[in-house]
Amino acid sequence: MPILRLLLPPFAGFSLATWLAIYLSMGALFLCLYVILRLRRPAAAPAGEGEKKEEDREEEEGSTGIPDVLGSVLKRSRVPESDGVRWDVVLYPATISVPGYAVLTAILQNAYDLPRVVNLEIAPDPLLPQGHKSVVALKGGEAGILRTPLFISGTLPADDYSLRATLRAEAPRGEGKRLLRGSHRQDRGARSVSLRVISHHERAPVNLFAYEWKGYSSLYIPPQTAPDLTELRILEELLSIPAENE
Repeated sequence: MPILRLLLPPFAGFSLATWLAIYLSMGALFLCLYVILRLRRPAAAPAGEGEKKEEDREEEEGSTGIPDVLGSVLKRSRVPESDGVRWDVVLYPATISVPGYAVLTAILQNAYDLPRVVNLEIAPDPLLPQGHKSVVALKGGEAGILRTPLFISGTLPADDYSLRATLRAEAPRGEGKRLLRGSHRQDRGARSVSLRVISHHERAPVNLFAYEWKGYSSLYIPPQTAPDLTELRILEELLSIPAENE
């Protein structure tokens, strides 16, 4: 026991057993504090996992500072991307009583910070016998809407019709830095859109005023904080059948 006696304060009047009990109590106290601190400390993430979670968060947000107009804002699924341009085609309205006007709409967004020149081509079809070609210049990150009015003749039988669109884009100043996150798998295939002719009528053409709605309008250009969807909201109000007061 000489070693234990050296560890005890020589001036203490406690017995050896008492000092042993004190040391053991203090050891148990420090052990409890150590266990509590370890339980409260978050476990270290494996190497690389922190970066992966950050990437996942950015992909869920959809962009690195600009809105993904087609995906995050308009909630379109399976948005194709061709040569750095995300795009979709829509017909407003989707059903119509003829004669009347429908508006073929292409919604485009440049996923990069350098300009793109977009070539959109519509294949010939009973709805558009001559086909159609358009060229649009997009600024970096810009999203816009290209409108082509279609006159649907009263001689067209009631049925389902479709149009096929393809898109190619050029980057005259180089590819640039990508602004939109998430999947950007290139898809150069055609995109189809359908129109249903539901009936015929003897009144003035439905949506007659829409024949002037031709051309391109920008929806978003950085550094806007959010896209202006006024043009789309107007298109969504197009009629499928003649108004009652016509």
